[in-house]
Amino acid sequence: MRKTSILTCVMIATPLALALPAYADTFTTFSQPAAPYTTTTIDYGGGDGSLNNITSIGPFTLSSPMEEAGPVPQNWETWNTPPAVESSTPYVLFSNSADSVTLTLVGGPTTVGFELEPEEFDTDPVSASFYNENGALIDTINLNVSGSGGALLFALEDTTAGASIGSVVITDSAPDTFAIAQLRANPTPEPGSLSLLGLGLLGLALVAYRKTLNA
Repeated sequence: MRKTSILTCVMIATPLALALPAYADTFTTFSQPAAPYTTTTIDYGGGDGSLNNITSIGPFTLSSPMEEAGPVPQNWETWNTPPAVESSTPYVLFSNSADSVTLTLVGGPTTVGFELEPEEFDTDPVSASFYNENGALIDTINLNVSGSGGALLFALEDTTAGASIGSVVITDSAPDTFAIAQLRANPTPEPGSLSLLGLGLLGLALVAYRKTLNA
């Protein structure tokens, strides 16, 4: 009797669940690089200052090559000071001739962030659009950033259960080239850990199922 009741509930609930509207991801943004943002993420920096062009760093893949400049004030004159940023002398990645760069993430991080400063000494409108693993927009952070010692943080945590950040589109609408630094993302479980988690959940499901049979 119990088995029949459970099956009936599932049959009723399934079409109702499919009929529910899809809601946007929930999220939290960070205006300054303080805990819990810094304590739950890994700092991949901004290169090694070699002036080489790179297309990836840590879990980040760059849509166009960026130059490993710095540390500030070498090859990049100014930044900002704490608590607005982590350091006033970071290594930075320069966007070369691009005023828009897309960061594509691997590994399914839920928290991603970076600091940014425009090349020219004007104040530029800069946007960072964060997309989830399915390509849906989570949120766009819009800040007016000074190119004269005014670097600011763009950081977001996707708090939707099971969701992750798949990419970030950075655009300086001036338009102007820019530098980014202190690229951060939170660590994700290794495949082996995920397998163990899956086995554990399967075991719990089997135990619950047996209890329903014996009830």
